[in-house]
Amino acid sequence: MQNWNENDCFTVYVATDAELSNIVYYHNLWVAVRSVEIPRRDWLDELSNCFRDHEVVLLSHADENFDLPDIDDVFDDSGMRWISEFIRADSSGTKPKVKSRQYGRLRLLDLYFRVQQQTI
Repeated sequence: MQNWNENDCFTVYVATDAELSNIVYYHNLWVAVRSVEIPRRDWLDELSNCFRDHEVVLLSHADENFDLPDIDDVFDDSGMRWISEFIRADSSGTKPKVKSRQYGRLRLLDLYFRVQQQTI
């Protein structure tokens, strides 16, 4: 759920671990990440630029402020090999080959799409 706050910046609710582990939610995030034509090594810059360039208030579902973690610390993978593994499809080509439990990383990817959605 997103809305405007009184300071004309976006309020975005951060996905919970339960949401990120939900098979349908996870699949939708997987499809979204796969659909963006960003080279794996450019994702760190893309995420940083997105969060820097948009005025966003991040809230947990308990309406508590969510402090954006350091993106480099969360991914700690300069080659971004994790992204390559995350977007890999199974033999059918329609489902993820593996399911990641790296909720910090998944949360930042999910936030990226939530923020981007506000700029449409």
